[in-house]
Amino acid sequence: MRDEICLIASGGIRNAMDVAKAIALGADGVVIGTAELIALECVRCGNCESGRGCARGIASTDPELGDMITEDYAQQRIVNMYMAWRKQWCQLLRQLGMKSIRELTGRSDLLVHLDYLDEDQRAEYQSAPNNPVII
Repeated sequence: MRDEICLIASGGIRNAMDVAKAIALGADGVVIGTAELIALECVRCGNCESGRGCARGIASTDPELGDMITEDYAQQRIVNMYMAWRKQWCQLLRQLGMKSIRELTGRSDLLVHLDYLDEDQRAEYQSAPNNPVII
């Protein structure tokens, strides 16, 4: 049955590692919406569909607000986000000895929920890197 369906994960996908986790859990792909809005400097005020709309001009039908963000600016911000994510995925796949993110699909054996481990067991796992991604 698994070869006959396409499983898409949605909701709560905020960064590159969330995408990798969803794929490792079996998703063939993910839906990303909020992360792109944040890349466009969305402040998540919740006014998208009310009154004048988005205060940042991202999702506004008001011409005055719509001119706050240009297509070129928005395009570059989205490209920057995906390029940073790609770099993180490449680093992760190299660490796992994989050549493609498709190899990660369904590899839940690579995931560990640290909250369920004792302190000694948790120490065996390397923490996520805190260093910034350099592009």
